Amino acid sequence: MHTTYPMFAEYHFYLKKWLECLLTLPRITALGLSIPVVYSTPRRAFAMGSSELLSGESGGEPLYAPPNQGNNWLPIMVFHSTSFTPVLGKTIPYEHILVKPIQDNNNEITGWQKSKAPLVYELSYTGTLYGALMQDVDILAFKIASEFKPMMNLWCGDPLNVGVDGSGLYAQVLLESVVDATDYEPMDIGERVVRKDFNWKILEAYVPTAEAKIDEAIVREVFTDFDFTTETS
Repeated sequence: MHTTYPMFAEYHFYLKKWLECLLTLPRITALGLSIPVVYSTPRRAFAMGSSELLSGESGGEPLYAPPNQGNNWLPIMVFHSTSFTPVLGKTIPYEHILVKPIQDNNNEITGWQKSKAPLVYELSYTGTLYGALMQDVDILAFKIASEFKPMMNLWCGDPLNVGVDGSGLYAQVLLESVVDATDYEPMDIGERVVRKDFNWKILEAYVPTAEAKIDEAIVREVFTDFDFTTETS
């Protein structure tokens, strides 16, 4: 881990990548589409994405929008960090101690300086899965739940060097609850919008206490889900 700002940005990034790889449905993949995974609150995701239309879809359904009486058949997962709590008395593994380069006036590296031990936090998330079809949401919810036994080891680092020291670290993720939050009233209208709420936490999230390199590419990808651009002639 080498991000210091925004706090925990890399954990958000790798959690999002994990969800994007996990949440697949054959009928959607066959159409060349993917299930959107957005780091945001549901209200912001649906409001900001309402102007972006799915290309080639009849009716121009919004990309980030909740199903409305079955009109939007593409599921969506929205998640965000809800709290972070310091964990006191934890021993930091040596491989997690960060170093930063010491440079001269010509920006040449002359040595390396160890940082202080990272702070340890327990990082909590909430996720909301929306879909127009109950079977879609049930399948996706089962895929998420089946990853935890009872915890999941989330690799945060280079995907080509999984488990290699210096290329990243494992984060232990605990699934706390899966709740059916579907609104079945009034009548059967609400039943056409199927919703599952998830709560999970990273038991040991490390935050550096000294200056370290910021991976701006990760920050941009996590926090600019709504950076739509429109070409003008």
